[in-house]
Amino acid sequence: MKQFQTVYRDRESFRSSVAEWKAWQDAHAPGQALVHIFSDDADVADVSCAREIVGHLLPDASCIGASASGNIFEGNITTEKLVVTCTVFEHSDSFVRTRFFSIENRDASTLRTALRAMKADFAGVKAIEVIMTIDTIPIREVCAILQEEIPEHIPIWGGGAFGDNVFTAYIFDKGQANTHGIVLAMMGGGDLHVMTSYVIGWKPLGSALKVTRAKGKVLCELDGNPAYQIYQHYLRIPNDEHIFYNALEFPFAVSHQNRILLRHALACHDDGSIDMSTDIPEGSILHLTYGDPDTIMQNVSLCADQVRDFAPEVISIFDCFGRKSFWGGTEGSRETRPLHKLAPTYGFCTAGELIRWQGGMDHHNLSLVVAAMREGGPGEQEMTAIQEEVRQNESSMSMVSRLVNFINTATAEVIEANTRLSIMAITDQLTQLYNRGEIQRQITERIQENCSAPVGENATSLVMIDLDDFKQINDTYGHNEGDQVLIAVSAQIRAALEALGNGAVGGRWGGEEFMVMLPGMPLDAAAAFAESLRVRIENLHFALCGRETASFGVAQAQPGEEADPLVLRADVALYVAKKSGKNRVCRADGKGEHTGKRTVYESDAR
Repeated sequence: MKQFQTVYRDRESFRSSVAEWKAWQDAHAPGQALVHIFSDDADVADVSCAREIVGHLLPDASCIGASASGNIFEGNITTEKLVVTCTVFEHSDSFVRTRFFSIENRDASTLRTALRAMKADFAGVKAIEVIMTIDTIPIREVCAILQEEIPEHIPIWGGGAFGDNVFTAYIFDKGQANTHGIVLAMMGGGDLHVMTSYVIGWKPLGSALKVTRAKGKVLCELDGNPAYQIYQHYLRIPNDEHIFYNALEFPFAVSHQNRILLRHALACHDDGSIDMSTDIPEGSILHLTYGDPDTIMQNVSLCADQVRDFAPEVISIFDCFGRKSFWGGTEGSRETRPLHKLAPTYGFCTAGELIRWQGGMDHHNLSLVVAAMREGGPGEQEMTAIQEEVRQNESSMSMVSRLVNFINTATAEVIEANTRLSIMAITDQLTQLYNRGEIQRQITERIQENCSAPVGENATSLVMIDLDDFKQINDTYGHNEGDQVLIAVSAQIRAALEALGNGAVGGRWGGEEFMVMLPGMPLDAAAAFAESLRVRIENLHFALCGRETASFGVAQAQPGEEADPLVLRADVALYVAKKSGKNRVCRADGKGEHTGKRTVYESDAR
C-alpha cells in the first residue's frame, strides 16, 4: 500500500499533485485507489474543485470524505482547511468498493433492507470504513444494524462528519454531497490485512450515579437530582456558554455490553438537564471521569505498541473533536504523531466514532479509533521506534493521578463502610437474618404491590415460626446454649430459603420467633415448605439440650388484605399449633378465619 497526501491551496498546485499520484500508480500499482477529502470549513468552491480534479485524473478511484472539526495532515492535527489523501492498493487482487445509503427522517429500516440485499458484495471483504452524518441519523440503531447485517468477521471502524449550529455535517461519495446518510468503503483482497483498536484514557472519578430520568439525548436526573448538579456541586463548573469546554475534561462513562463508553455534555438547560452527545437510557449506571494527559498518553503508547507489532503500511485515524478541544487545538497532535511515526496516516477529527469491538458495535465519544492496514506479511524493515517523549514509565504517576487515586480510594472505602452500616441496620447480629423492622418492611411492600390479586406469581404466603419451650433451654443450660440453638436454626432457615431461589426472605421476629415471606407461593406449597423446615430443625442435635423443635403458622394473603391482618392470621395459626401439641405446622384458611388443622403435617410432640 502506498499513501499520498496533500493540502488544497489552489487549483494548479493541487492538480499537479494528483497528476503525480496518477503517474506513480500507473507505473507501480495495478490495484485500486481510495481518495479521502476532509474539509474543515473549507470554501465550498475549493471542495468542489478538488472533487472535480480527483474525478478527472483518477476516474477509477473511489472518492469519499466528510466535513471535519480538524484535519490530520502528515500525522498532525492541522489548521489546514482541506486535506486530500490517496491510498493506493498495490496488489492486483486488492479492491475497494464504496456504497452510500441515504437515511431520511431518521428511518434506518432502508439501511437494513439494503445491506441484506447485498450479502454477495461482502465476499472477499476484509474491512469496512464507515463515515456518517451522526446528528441526522439514529446512530445507536445504525450501529446495531451494521453489527447484525455485516458478517461478524469483518472489522468495521469509522466516524461522524462534524456539524453544529453553524455548519452542516455532510459526507460525499463519488462527488455527491449528502447530509443524511452513511457511506461504506469496503476493502478486500487476498493479501489485505487490517487490525483495529481504540483509545479512551479517561479514568473514573467518585462513586457511581444512576440515571433516574432521561429523554433521548437529554439527561434530566442523576440519583433523583438535576443532572447538572454533579458539575456544579463537585466541580464548580458554571452553567454558561462555556459548559461544553469546561465539562469536556469530565465526561460520563457508561457500561454497555461489557465495554466502557464515554458520553460528554453539550449544553445545559435552566432546569438542570443536560444535552448529551448521544442517548443515555434511564436506569444506566454512570461514572464521572476525568482526563489526565499522562494517563491518556500511556494509553496512546500502548495502542501504538500494538500497531507497531502489526507492521502497517497505512494507518487510518478517526479522532474525536472533543479530544482535540481537550488538548487545545493542534496540541492534539501529541496523540497522532506516535502513530504517524509507524506508517503514513490519514483521517479527521470527528463528531463521534464507531468501532466493532469484541463482538459488539458501538458509538463512541472522546475516543481515538485506529485502523492499521497492510498488504502481504509484515515488512522486514525495522519499524520506527516511538519517541521516548510519549513513553511513560509504568511506575510513574502525575500529581493529578495520585490525588484522584486518593479520592477514589477514599470514596470506595466510605461506600464500603456505608454498605456495611446499611447491612448492619437491617440485620439481626446473632442470627444474620433480617431484623424485625426490615422483614416487616419487605412484607408490607410486597403486600401493597400485590394486594388487588395476590394469586400466581403475585401470591404471598407467610410462615411464622416459634421455638418450642425455648425458655427452658436458657434457664437450664444458660444463654450461650440458647444462642447456639438460635444460630443453628437460623442457618437452617437460610439454607431452606436459598434452596427455593425465588426471592424468599426470612427474619428474626423477636426472641425465639422467626418470620419467612414466600413470594409466588400459595398456601399448600408454603405449608409443605414449613413442614420440610420443621423436620430439618427437629433433626438438629445440640451438645447440652439435645434437640429442639419448632411450631409453625402459615397464612396466604387474600385479595385486598393488608400486611398486618395477614401477619395476625399467621400468628393465630402458630398459636393453634402451640395449643395442639407443638412441633407441628398449622394453616390459616380463609380471610378472617383462623383454623389450625392438626391432621396436616402433624408429628409427635416432644
